Amino acid sequence: METRLCENAEAGRTWAVRRSNCTVFEVFADYSVMVDLEQRTCSCRLWQIDDFPCTHAVAAILAKRDSVYDYVECYYKTDFFRKAYESPIFPIPDIGKGLGSNGSAAGVVLPPITKRPAGRPPTKRIKVFGEFKRPLKCSRCSVARHNRKTCKAII
Repeated sequence: METRLCENAEAGRTWAVRRSNCTVFEVFADYSVMVDLEQRTCSCRLWQIDDFPCTHAVAAILAKRDSVYDYVECYYKTDFFRKAYESPIFPIPDIGKGLGSNGSAAGVVLPPITKRPAGRPPTKRIKVFGEFKRPLKCSRCSVARHNRKTCKAII
């Protein structure tokens, strides 16, 4: 999270920041974004989703000359992490589960039984999401939807 905070600070370093009042700022990135430091909100909504200051919020905090770490939620800090694992975590015994009907443990999920389909495997490539077929264009008249062989334009 420390590197993410540094990346956010570096990304917002060149943005123009205007103060509306003592806690509300307008950050001019590619578009205008409103940041409220008191409510811990940003109009891009990333700060509300992650509870971690987005690039716009970091730019506003640095413009106010506050510490960025004051605006990071406590569960992103190492003390919180250490407290979470301070007490031991004991494993849950599975003695009562026993064995399933096929001799394996009851909680174990086995892979599905698959059978290879008959015939030759398909050779057509599966297209990636967003990939599209290039439109047909005539090299002779530069019009779409036909090629040079079927071109009916006058030479």
